[in-house]
Amino acid sequence: MALVDLWNSDRQQVWNKRLDQMISFAGEGKLLDGNETSREFRALLAVAPVELLERWINECLENKFTDFGLVLQDVVNEVGKRLGFRITHGVYRGQGGMSYDGLWSNPGIHHLVVESKSSTTFRINLSRLAEIRSLVISSLNTPAENTSILIVVGREDTDDLEAQVRGSRYAWNIRLISVDALLRLLKLRVSLDDLSVESQIREILVPQEFTRLDRIVDLVFATAEESQESDDVDVADDVASETNAPRGPKANFHGMVIPEIERKLGVSLVKAGRVIWKTPDEQYMLSCQVASRRPEKEGVDFWFGLKRTTKELLEAHSSDGTYCAFGCGSKALTALIPFTAISPILDECWTSPDKEGNVLHWHLRFKMIDGRLRLLFSQDRESLDVQPYVL
Repeated sequence: MALVDLWNSDRQQVWNKRLDQMISFAGEGKLLDGNETSREFRALLAVAPVELLERWINECLENKFTDFGLVLQDVVNEVGKRLGFRITHGVYRGQGGMSYDGLWSNPGIHHLVVESKSSTTFRINLSRLAEIRSLVISSLNTPAENTSILIVVGREDTDDLEAQVRGSRYAWNIRLISVDALLRLLKLRVSLDDLSVESQIREILVPQEFTRLDRIVDLVFATAEESQESDDVDVADDVASETNAPRGPKANFHGMVIPEIERKLGVSLVKAGRVIWKTPDEQYMLSCQVASRRPEKEGVDFWFGLKRTTKELLEAHSSDGTYCAFGCGSKALTALIPFTAISPILDECWTSPDKEGNVLHWHLRFKMIDGRLRLLFSQDRESLDVQPYVL
């Protein structure tokens, strides 16, 4: 059984096994360029949650099993992919030519030649990395200033490596980041739904002259502003404040809803934002929110807020395979609604505007009427029957 099939059928087995054990079960049992083991492992990485990627990174750095460096190389490339880069996997044991560990491209903007190092015990041959960069520039026919080197290092003291880079003639074209810091960037990315923040995160990895600090300040403020906006598990606090509605108990059962959606669609979903999930091939994208039942006196059973940034992400995706999922009280009452069914009525839903009158989010209010789940709109005077979409 392929590793991704094992994940889809029995995820607990994947969680329970050591990483080196799983690799030994896949294909030929050893990572080689272009072999079945490599393909199976990378397919598993594409659907693994961030928490599992983090655990595997820890296993590579702490246990140092056979070929752990090759495994770390693949995991680091998967992190780069989830940060929005277009990834070209390198070779495992290359000696010459374009033998990079990974090539991360932000098309039309910048390319990163990535080198993954679990240890900095031995000096890195910066000249070799510079030669690889030159070959990449020639191969892509791209300006030299649009290509740089990113060295991803483990947790050891990197003072010597930093001094080596600073003292070299390649200093401007090379940047270092720890694998833990790279993972924190990914966690930041999946906690937000703003594409502009994703772009700013990628820019951090590119060599820049920081006499002017505006870009760093922009990222800090964009992150802070996003974190202050609505909570993805229920009606936003600011909505409740505006309407004097009681704040109901928070719900947090995404972990039970997402597997039900996966079974319905026959796909594996990966968390890609605060409320966004998508398949590795991006054929499917959905927002998923869960909420507790509201107090009876409110005249509505379940109340969600669709944020502007979430709406923009769904609109930018292909209409086929784009959904909004709403867990109403429990996984037993989860509606998986095509975004094309919701989009036409959004302008007739209640909204929360900012001071300039721009919509911050749309209120999606659900009520059980005659035993059927309905989405209210037109100031709650009309409703859309969404019972056919209940899983």
